[in-house]
Amino acid sequence: MSHTYCTNCGKEISITARFCRFCGSPVKKSRSTAPSPEPVSPPLSAPPAPMREPVIAPSEVTEKIPNDIIELLYSRKRKDQIKAELKKLLDQIDELTKKVEIGLITEDESTQKIEEIQSNITTLQEEKKVLQTQPLALETLVEDEKLWHKRLEKIEEKKRAQVVSSDVYTSLRDEYSSELAVVQQKLAVEERKARRWLVDLQKDSRELEAKVEQIRVRGEIEGLSKEEITKKTEDLTLQRVKKSTASEVLTQILGSL
Repeated sequence: MSHTYCTNCGKEISITARFCRFCGSPVKKSRSTAPSPEPVSPPLSAPPAPMREPVIAPSEVTEKIPNDIIELLYSRKRKDQIKAELKKLLDQIDELTKKVEIGLITEDESTQKIEEIQSNITTLQEEKKVLQTQPLALETLVEDEKLWHKRLEKIEEKKRAQVVSSDVYTSLRDEYSSELAVVQQKLAVEERKARRWLVDLQKDSRELEAKVEQIRVRGEIEGLSKEEITKKTEDLTLQRVKKSTASEVLTQILGSL
């Protein structure tokens, strides 16, 4: 027999399936080696379950973190860094102005330094404009989960207050519970994926750091100039910084779940 039936929704599925392709429920395997009895047909009155993508088991989450996700995570931290740097530069301008007022430096000296600072401010503001910081799918699903929980709480409140009929209460409760279950399934997949990403990011960061150190040591041994070493390590250093920063931000996101 090449098929069986889902114990949750009653749909016919492959006997080798780990999850039901209709409702996403895990398929319970029999421990017995004897032939399985013929399955009981699902009740005719059971409503058809909507087709959904199967839930991915933890061992199947192998997708490498996309570069655009690394950029999003890096951008989030970088925006905070730029904000702090801008504040520091503005404080420097205020300090120069005060020094002119009390005669510690001339106005020409102050003007020249302020122009340099303003140039740095403009550069940082331009960088900030291109940084993208939209939420990850994981964070969106967390908010969706809260939303369906809140709706379930509200329908329960209405039932306790006896301001809703039994039929309407049952209908809405079942609808909200079904939507919540779908969100929670997706959330579980995204969380496992994010934790796999975190492991990869931490590993890649360590490997990139080792590569940068290797190039520097090799350069010193082989007599390369400081400029040549810097040129060879620039790209690797940037990759390491981005992955290390992405790892830090992702750790914070997972810690808030």
